Amino acid sequence: MKDKSLEEINPIKLLICILSFISICMALILFLLLPQLRNYQENSLRENSQIALFEATKAKFAASENKISSLRNENNKSLEQFEQNFDIKILENFLQKYFKNVKIQENQLTQTQKYLKHSFTIDAKIQNPKSFYDFIDALSGFDYLVKMDYPLNLKAAQEGIDISFVIKIYSAAF
Repeated sequence: MKDKSLEEINPIKLLICILSFISICMALILFLLLPQLRNYQENSLRENSQIALFEATKAKFAASENKISSLRNENNKSLEQFEQNFDIKILENFLQKYFKNVKIQENQLTQTQKYLKHSFTIDAKIQNPKSFYDFIDALSGFDYLVKMDYPLNLKAAQEGIDISFVIKIYSAAF
């Protein structure tokens, strides 16, 4: 007996069955995958927005860090002066380089500024205004962070010029 089952196969029916089977499988696959694809797209968008925010924040941080670094480099001497402990003997020696008959009187601090540690009134004599200008120029290289304040009084005297001014010492050291 000869098997005739393959001869009775209709290729068109077989093709239609295969195509319908493939289309049903594809529809089921798409039906199951579409929600996952939507979730993937939403998560991808969220991740990309977070990455963009992170990069923008990182760029701002780097710019701020560079600015702080450049400011620190530019003002390194002032920062070093700011961290020194104050000694009045060093101030007296510094003033005697530029003035004669130096008298230092400590003022009471009425305003509470955060880093203001001392306020002094300086009474002295100078021969000419150039020594006072030299003193002002030398303040930038002095050991402490010093601010000259008003009033600044200059009076002519027989042996030069009497000068009186206020200086304030700023420090972060306790």
